[in-house]
Amino acid sequence: MALEWTPEMSVGIGEIDVQHRKLIRKLNEINEAVEKGASKEEIARAIRFLEVYSDEHFKAEEAYMLSYKYRDYEDHRNVHARFMKETAAVREKFDSGEIAPAEVSDAVKYQYDWFVNHMASSDARMATFLRGKIR
Repeated sequence: MALEWTPEMSVGIGEIDVQHRKLIRKLNEINEAVEKGASKEEIARAIRFLEVYSDEHFKAEEAYMLSYKYRDYEDHRNVHARFMKETAAVREKFDSGEIAPAEVSDAVKYQYDWFVNHMASSDARMATFLRGKIR
């Protein structure tokens, strides 16, 4: 199952849209690795990359929010923190053998759905605020 970027997902801020596309590509890479029966190490590497890149992306968004004094910063940051905690839990469970690759695939589908909903709601509100301020 390939997850696709659609124009409706754009928040209209170039750097953030580029990062969102890369996150979707990384979710696809994890899913593809599971589907093709990649080694545990390859799947784990892809999950770790998602975790690191998500953190970098969220920090970039949060820097914009802080810089321009976005009023919903704390709530938005807390949502990011929950996503990071869930991603870390998937990685830890996979690394320890507690979950199998098929369960990683289920987690990726959940994360993709979460991510699409987050872009359409929280990120869209943030972007509406920021677009009038970013130069």
